[in-house]
Amino acid sequence: MALNGLRICWGVKVEGDKRLQCGEEVSDPKVVEKVMKLINEFMRRLEEHRDVLLSDSTTPFDQTINELSNWLMAMEGKAKESNDPTIAELRKAMIEVAKKMIELARQAREKWLRTYRRELEELIEKLRRNEVTIIIRGEPFNEDKSFMTHLYTEHIAIEVTRVRGSGVAINVSLVSSRSTSAVTPKLFGDNALKPLQHGLFLTDGSINKKCYPEMSTNQTWQVIAWLVTWPGRNAMHIEGMNLNETNINIKWRLTAVDHRNKAKNKARVAEEVSKFSDDEFLTFLLFAILGDGNINVEKKTIRLVIGDSKHELWRGIIDRMKAIGFRDIDREVIKYYSINSSKAVELARKWLSNTLIRVMIEDLSQLSDAEKFRRLLALASTKIKPIGRSLVEVAGVWMNVHVKNNGGVELRIKRKRLEDARAILERLRNTDYNAELSPQGNDFVVYISYSEVMKHQELVAKVCEALRRMHEEAVGEGSTERAWAIAKVMSNLNCPTQSPRA
Repeated sequence: MALNGLRICWGVKVEGDKRLQCGEEVSDPKVVEKVMKLINEFMRRLEEHRDVLLSDSTTPFDQTINELSNWLMAMEGKAKESNDPTIAELRKAMIEVAKKMIELARQAREKWLRTYRRELEELIEKLRRNEVTIIIRGEPFNEDKSFMTHLYTEHIAIEVTRVRGSGVAINVSLVSSRSTSAVTPKLFGDNALKPLQHGLFLTDGSINKKCYPEMSTNQTWQVIAWLVTWPGRNAMHIEGMNLNETNINIKWRLTAVDHRNKAKNKARVAEEVSKFSDDEFLTFLLFAILGDGNINVEKKTIRLVIGDSKHELWRGIIDRMKAIGFRDIDREVIKYYSINSSKAVELARKWLSNTLIRVMIEDLSQLSDAEKFRRLLALASTKIKPIGRSLVEVAGVWMNVHVKNNGGVELRIKRKRLEDARAILERLRNTDYNAELSPQGNDFVVYISYSEVMKHQELVAKVCEALRRMHEEAVGEGSTERAWAIAKVMSNLNCPTQSPRA
């Protein structure tokens, strides 16, 4: 449909061309109305960010250059102070990545002032005179699905997208932006490296057409994290920017050149994650939650957000998460998986118990977009009451030690939903623990009997340690009867000698 020179048409893909071509022209005035609503939002944000986008001296890349330059100076100082060679090597690698990022940002800045800004100004004038072609695709009348408008100049491609509901995302792609490569050494051991890689890959990564793992991100911390956890050569370039309501984010694309064909698809990676050891799985969760989750220090909560489209892919991972204490919260479109209170604090502390990971988190937390890192550090330092004294870990499942009146002991874990209890039961049985399941009121209890505990000496040792803590607590509280009951069980289990004082 032509409106005083303004042309609106449905987009058509053409082989060999990344840009959509004009197909059938739009004649429905209701569709035109939807299109102009998005265009008007684009123009409004351009005006909102005029001082950055249309200035003769300021560019969208200046903030990134300044922040990385300041961070770089601080890291160079820390690297000189470090006496640990592995920490020094990690910081050196992050410093080199930051230098590459600054180099690319400065090149993009120069081209913005020379080329991109001029084309953007010309496009604005053409929009005001209704002299442009707008290509559209998607569902204009279904608010639950996306609807997009595309605007093109020689070196700029703009996509204005109505996302689910009433939100609008605006992406500006920069054509012919320069690329470079960064080479980083292998810094982490295999037991940490692969889980860290998979955490980044399953949340924000992908496999491109040439079978290389890659990531597109507007998070500065994520660029550095990707490059130090995918060792070897990575290609990197600035592919564009997001025009948000309150700011402009630079968008980076990273490609792990030396890891071609190592990750066939996300389904295989998710399956591999579901079979990780307990320590590896916890390490995987770190970057998964930093990517697609949130951390609340005040409420002592760690939460992972999983959309409907990912839910089936993450099924095995979700089962593992539930086994270590995550609970699911249903929403209409997405699900939250949350772990709370002392368990959340303990998880944060376990993540930071790896020295190199802690250093990486502490250093990256100095970046402005690393708010989750700062919250993680704060959560790990939160004081908690000494609860959970009766808990023992069995195959990644935290179970309560229940002292029985007959001098025996039973390990128990309770769940509201039968399917959650069955998932825990299956996990325990798959690791050679003959657990049982029984209803208890409105709940379901998975338990390991006294006789089964006695068959596994490593489990007996864990139970004895929990009983020791429980005995100390009972004595401290002056609970004579409970202290003697616990001491009796300890004697039956042949736990290390301890006086059953009360």
